Order: sequence, then structure tokens, then C-alpha cells
Amino acid sequence: MLKNYIAKIDALIESGMLYSAMLVVETELHNLYNLKYDRDILELNDRTIIGINIDLMELDYEYPNPTEEDNIIYEICDTAIEYLEKIYRKIRDFWRGLETKCIISEIPDVKPTKSQGYIMCVLKDSEEIQVYHYIEPVNFKMNWNDFKIDLSTSIPNTTSDITKFILDSEKESDLNRFFRFDSKVTGYSKEETMFPLMKYMLFNRIKHGI
Repeated sequence: MLKNYIAKIDALIESGMLYSAMLVVETELHNLYNLKYDRDILELNDRTIIGINIDLMELDYEYPNPTEEDNIIYEICDTAIEYLEKIYRKIRDFWRGLETKCIISEIPDVKPTKSQGYIMCVLKDSEEIQVYHYIEPVNFKMNWNDFKIDLSTSIPNTTSDITKFILDSEKESDLNRFFRFDSKVTGYSKEETMFPLMKYMLFNRIKHGI
């Protein structure tokens, strides 16, 4: 059953659905870690004081003996964590590999004091550029998954149209930064891989004040 589950995640990775695969594995690992943590809490709550270790100045405890069923469940939990951690590393390796083929650059100049802006998604062989708007988070302790960017418009994939968009936007407001996300990656879903990757890279770019 576990191997079938892992095979489904592998299929998501191979089909280019990295983001979905990553979310599934992160969620399952979170649940499994909580299960192990809950066991530790239960053992602490159910322990009995049986004496005092004078040498160490500590209390001695007796812990309840787990049932055979409990042991089986936690053995399965440990095995699942081991498998999922391996596949998560595989996903991250794929992710980092794609990231090396992508670049985020600020155009036409750097405006680090601005707290909102646009990012243009320039994908290889695409005739159209989708432009997204973002507002910088107040607190970067948030997960990058929760960073919100919204589709603003689409423009033709030409230098003149990029320039025109920036000039028109600056006439309306001087509060924005402008980024372009260039990627040489092909064969991956835009919604499942390229858009999350762009969001991830933009979040870390502005988080570190670059």
C-alpha cells in the first residue's frame, strides 16, 4: 500500500507536477511527525514517578509498556517517514535543478524601497507574457506558499511591449518595482511548476532585500 502511494507521487514528479507532489509529501510528513510527537506527549503524560536519582538530582520515572498494536503503528509510521523523506529530497533536487535554469531580474533599474510591484513571466518559446502584481508581505515569517501574486494582464513577448508596460505603469504610480522571470525550462506544467517556482524565487528575492 505504501509503495503504491509512493509510486503515485513519483508519477506526479515524472509528469512535471512538482508543486502538487511537494504539497502532498509536505502534508503527509507533517501529519506523521505530529503522530510521533503525540506519542512522546502521551508517554510523558502517562509516566509514573518511582523515585529520585540523588546523584543526578532528577526524578526517576516508569513509562507505560506500549501494546503490540501501538508498536506496529509506530513502526509503520517510521517506515513511511523514511520513504517520504527520501522522495521529498528527490523533489527538492528536481526543484533546484529547474531553479538553475531560471533567472529573476529587476528592470529597468533597482528599487529596493518599493513595497509592491509586477513580475513578468517570460517562458521559452511563449508568444505572450503574463504579468502578475504582488504586494510585499508585512512579515516574511510566512511560508512562501502563502505569498500572494495575482494575474494583472498579458502582453506580447517583445521588448517594446515590456518597455511600454513599464512606462504606462510608472505614469499611473511610482510605487512599483518591475521584475522579469526568464526560464529556459520546457516540458513542465506552468500552473504546477513554473508559476510556483516563479513565486518562490520572487518571495526569496524580496525577502532578502535584493
